[in-house]
This record gives sequence, structure tokens and C-alpha cells, in this order.
Amino acid sequence: MRLSSTLLLAVLLLGGGGLGAPAAAQSWRNEGVKRQRSSEESLDIKVKYHVGRFELNRLSGDVLYSIQSRYDEEAFDLYSTYRAVDGRGRLRIGLEGRDIEIKSFRDYNIEAGKLELGVSDATPLSISLELGAVEAVMDLGGLRLRSLQVKAGASDVRIRFSERNPEAAESCIFKAGAASLHIESLGNSGCRYIEFTGGVGTITLDFSGGWDYDAKGDIKVGLGTIVIRVPEELGVRIERNTFLMSFEAPGFWKGDGVWVSKNWSEASNRLELNLSGALGSIRIARS
Repeated sequence: MRLSSTLLLAVLLLGGGGLGAPAAAQSWRNEGVKRQRSSEESLDIKVKYHVGRFELNRLSGDVLYSIQSRYDEEAFDLYSTYRAVDGRGRLRIGLEGRDIEIKSFRDYNIEAGKLELGVSDATPLSISLELGAVEAVMDLGGLRLRSLQVKAGASDVRIRFSERNPEAAESCIFKAGAASLHIESLGNSGCRYIEFTGGVGTITLDFSGGWDYDAKGDIKVGLGTIVIRVPEELGVRIERNTFLMSFEAPGFWKGDGVWVSKNWSEASNRLELNLSGALGSIRIARS
């Protein structure tokens, strides 16, 4: 049976056999790529990775980026390209599927593949990630983020900002399909504008961290469950426009479609959120 790369994941999941032992036809290849820092004033990164495990972490020193990968070369080609123009570096990474023949879906192991990306903490970054059926773990703490975009399909994604961003990030945009998404310490991200769009899944947005700025955000939820944690010292204003969606915001003053934290007027820093969606549930928690 011939199987195009775009349908590989769906067939594997429907066949119920993506979790078994590797089939004999699989041929695992390990690759490593590293580039030293040069005269780059910024680095634009775009990653498309649809099957396997993905990790993104901070690098210190003279390395601009490092890529470590493991993939089935019978089914996929992994590419990475880099070029620099006028001091701006552009890194592109992707996993492209081949037309392959799979005799036993139950023996095909899609979990064994991995992509590990390390990026410099000395270079301003714009990062765009497109993730499919991926288990992703990222610590973006200390990176000089100017913008971040994460699009997750049927993924399990955990993002952490363990240290403050030295830059003032213009935007952080997250889009989740049938995904589990947990984001920790968003206050360290430095994002002045945060957008989240969720479909079906369990979502946690934790806004703790080092707030010395004001931010705004739009959160749109489908059938999912979302928990939003905000620190006690942060002033929070929430405008809600939802349909058949449960909503909890204990400790907030309620107005006409607006919920405001009791410390809004005297808070040193403020977060304004617009919430919209249908069905599902939203819970606001102070931390």
C-alpha cells in the first residue's frame, strides 16, 4: 500500500499502531549541525516538524545554533538551510516525507524521531514553529526574543520562560488544535501582545514572572479547557464575550461583561485580556 507523507500520521493514528516497536523497514539516521556566531545582528528561525519529539533550548557562548536530529530516512528527509543578508540570519528547518510503503501500521514507530534545537542567547531572535503530532519541550528563558509564533496540531507542548527576556518582544502568538499546551512564566517572555487560539484540548497559561511592563492579549477558545494563572501583584482586566462557556474569576469585580482585579487602579503593571469562544471552560486563578 502506498502512503503519501501528508497522510502518514493520520493513517498511523487511525490504525492504532504508532506506539509499537520499530518495523524492520525503518532506518534511523542521526545528524548534527552547528554554526558559529559571526556578524549576525538578528536571527529569523522557522521550523516545520510534524512527527516525533522536539526540544528547543538556550545556548551560551560562540555558537549561533545547534541541531541534533534522529529520523527514519526511509520515510523522511530532514533539511536545514541558513543564509545571512545584511546582518540578518535566516534558518529554516523541516521534516519532509517521502512516498513510502508500510506493510504494518502497528509496527511503525513514530515516537523514536527527535529534533533538538539550541539557539544563541546573544542574538535577537524571531521564532516561528509549526508542530504536528509532536511532543515538544521548550525552555525559552534568557533568549533575546523579539517575536514568537507556535502552531501546534495534535501535540503535547510545554513551554517555559525560566529567565527574563532581555528584549521587548513585540508579540507571542500561540495556536493549538487538538493539543495539550502548558506555558509557564509568561511574565518573563517580555511579550507586549499575546494571542492564543485553541481548539480541543487542555490549556494552561501561567503569567507569573518578572513584570516591569504592561501587556494586552486576545484569547479565543473552542471546546477546550483553559486555566489562566495571574500573579497577585499584577493588575488584570478581562473583557469576556463567550457563548455557553463556563467562566470562573474568583476575587475579581464584575461589571458589564468586564472583570477587573481589585488592585487594578494601584497596580504598577497591568494585563488586559479579551476572552471569546463557545462551549468549553475558562478559569482565572491568582497565584
